[in-house]
Amino acid sequence: MTGRERITNILNKEPTDRITWTTLVDEPTRSGMDESVRGLHPFDFYRMIGCDIMQFGDHGFYNTEEAVGRACVLESDIRAETITKADGSEEIIRKTALGNLRMVTQNSHPVKYPVETIDDLRILKNIWSNASYKEDSSDLFEKRLARMENRIGNDGIYAHTLGASPVQDLLEFEMGVMNFNYLLADHPEELEELMNIMHECRKQEYEILARRTSVECVIPVENTSTAMISPEQYEKYSLPQISDFVDIMHQYNKKAVIHMCGHLKALLPIIKETGLDGINALTPPPVGNTFVKDVMETFGEDFIILGGLLDGNVFHKENINKKDLWLELDKLFIPEVRKANFLLWAQADGIATPLEKFIAVQEWFNK
Repeated sequence: MTGRERITNILNKEPTDRITWTTLVDEPTRSGMDESVRGLHPFDFYRMIGCDIMQFGDHGFYNTEEAVGRACVLESDIRAETITKADGSEEIIRKTALGNLRMVTQNSHPVKYPVETIDDLRILKNIWSNASYKEDSSDLFEKRLARMENRIGNDGIYAHTLGASPVQDLLEFEMGVMNFNYLLADHPEELEELMNIMHECRKQEYEILARRTSVECVIPVENTSTAMISPEQYEKYSLPQISDFVDIMHQYNKKAVIHMCGHLKALLPIIKETGLDGINALTPPPVGNTFVKDVMETFGEDFIILGGLLDGNVFHKENINKKDLWLELDKLFIPEVRKANFLLWAQADGIATPLEKFIAVQEWFNK
């Protein structure tokens, strides 16, 4: 079987000719490798190390001619200004008639959230109340997608990625956990109204993408974790939103798979209620707390794990030898996992990783 056939069969819960793996690399990943390896196109690097390709959205191709981009864009009447500081941080100011929202990021992660007060929340609510997704009326999206798929060829698939759902977006980027919970305690009706307005708008994006794409798999980048949201909050707020996303994907015969790296174990019974087809970036300790067997026990053996992470405490351990890495793979691929709809993901994006680690994984799979 080809890489495309293997991953497609995993998505369709059909048998494959062998167990398989993938990875995702970027400039930091290959920073310590020889120049000849650093210069390879990402897809040629994947072919060199022998993994199947699951291209995670446009990661690694942002702002390049190879990016697929979006089938629609969010339109609003705000003006945004970005100021880069001497320390490398960025200040992003959204200017509106009601006032401004100011955010500061370091390495793309917020260090100062834009929504801290009820007045900030009302500004954000006004932004989303006057926003909508405009569909690209040309066939440029389809042409870019076809070009990307042609570049991957039979070696794998392209999977669309989307931003986080409204609840997760507020927790990660707009408010942070503390501000979110303070505002939820003090102004629950207004925060819930904001989440509903955001969700109705995001449903436009889901429908446009699901209708227009020829790609089978769509993955919102949720990063869901009980380090950020309680099971009770997830059931009340996220469950309806994710269920709507799943329903829209299924309406257009697309697989709804969600990127959920983090502490998931306590959320699994609730996540099951969404009707989700699969989880991407299922994360064991020490970063997360969820093993493959935990998901199989909750969802059954027919569930899709499109990228269960190889234990980073082993894969990225300094001076680890091939024998130890092979022992970890032996421990992971018990008979039940070998029969599951499972794709291993040796996560390496953003982390300098020696080429020898990938070659060791390749050799284990070859044997």
